[in-house]
Amino acid sequence: MRFTAFHQRMLLACLLLASAAVFSIDAMAADGKTLFEQKRFHALYNVAQERLSRNPQDAEALMWMGAVYDAKGEYDKAVEYGRKATEAAPNSAEAHCQLADTLGDKALNLGILGGGIPVARQMRHELDLGIQLDGRNIRCLKESMGLYEQSPAVIGGSHTKARESLQTIYAINQAEGALAEAALLQMQKRPLPEIEAKLRRAVQLNPHLYRAVVDLTSILASDSYQRWAETEHFARIGIAADAGRVGCHGYLAAALAHQQKWAELDAELAASAREIPDNYMPYYIAAQALLDMHTEPARAERYLREYLAHEPEAGAPSKAIAHWKLGLVMEREGRMADAIREVQAAAAGYIGDPAFKKDYKRIAG
Repeated sequence: MRFTAFHQRMLLACLLLASAAVFSIDAMAADGKTLFEQKRFHALYNVAQERLSRNPQDAEALMWMGAVYDAKGEYDKAVEYGRKATEAAPNSAEAHCQLADTLGDKALNLGILGGGIPVARQMRHELDLGIQLDGRNIRCLKESMGLYEQSPAVIGGSHTKARESLQTIYAINQAEGALAEAALLQMQKRPLPEIEAKLRRAVQLNPHLYRAVVDLTSILASDSYQRWAETEHFARIGIAADAGRVGCHGYLAAALAHQQKWAELDAELAASAREIPDNYMPYYIAAQALLDMHTEPARAERYLREYLAHEPEAGAPSKAIAHWKLGLVMEREGRMADAIREVQAAAAGYIGDPAFKKDYKRIAG
């Protein structure tokens, strides 16, 4: 949190005491909103906790806590905080939309046979409330579009209504509309070039629309494309738009690794660590790229050890997975005792990937 306003000259001691509380609250609000948008959940948790310690009915902080637990996969807690946020601020479209987002993740996790349909109905209810409160809320409209498109008719699914939601977004903001249409095409499993074209249109309309830039970059870096020079180009555009979001830093690291621009790669990883000190994901991504390329094992080891030296952000690969990848690096280097130790450390944590079992059996027996 930034408190630079506190270092200005004081006029009167009583005014300082009064304004300090105001500036402190405003600074935390601004920081929390930024962290929420950037999905920096470790830092967001601390800001939300501090706010809730002063006001347990702080709707914004409750919403942020819901987002943190949602990212961690603790859906019951996330829904609990989301409901508290809507109770504290029943007229907030954002609070209803965040709760809907969490309910959607919970429904997907439960599945149809596990009780996901009633939860999805609750999601529909929250989205309808959000749109009633603010018919121009693009986040609510996009969530609603996705639910209409992907849901069965029993919970209100309708391809026609999905298109209507899309047209509403286009009417509000053309760049957001192109981004939303790319998402709709992805739901429809349309060919990547069609999705790419919509994302390029969104970026052309607004180069600062980070979500469009990072989605386009993800396609360029995909196994089907691997256009590393273009990936680098658009990743740099994304970083210029918002250096505090990790996505484009990760894609830039992958692009530089695949192009074997080692000095630039090290510089970018150091820069990402300065910009986002609570998320070392780009180090992991760079190491994975080197593993895929079967090159620079010592460099890959260095990156993975740096990743392991920090607590992973919510949603990032766990330390168990990083130990697994480090074991593969050790195997490539012929250091089998070290490889065995790393995959055994990985086995101590849960890894659902079947490939891990194969690697573990090959390395550790």
